[in-house]
Amino acid sequence: MLMFTRMLRRQGFYRVKNQEDPVYMKHNVGIGGVYVRIEKKKALLTVRDLGIEEEFSKVKKLEDFINELEDKAYRERCLIVNKMRGSGS
Repeated sequence: MLMFTRMLRRQGFYRVKNQEDPVYMKHNVGIGGVYVRIEKKKALLTVRDLGIEEEFSKVKKLEDFINELEDKAYRERCLIVNKMRGSGS
C-alpha cells in the first residue's frame, strides 16, 4: 500500500479526506477527475467522465496507465489547438 501512495504523490495526486479506504485524486483538463482507491494489495482507478474503471495489483502498471492517459489527453488537446489555428480563428 505504501508503494502505491508514494507513486501517486509523485504523480501529483492528493488524498481525499473523510474516506474509509485511502482515496487519492487528481484533476486533468483533458481527462477530468482521476480517482484511485487503495485497498490491501490493489488499487482501483476510476475516471468518471470517461467511464474507465481499472484494477491494478502492481504499482508500475498503474503508473504506466496514468502516464498513458495523460499523454493521450495531451496529444488530443494539441490536435484540437492545431485545428483551431489552421482554420483562421
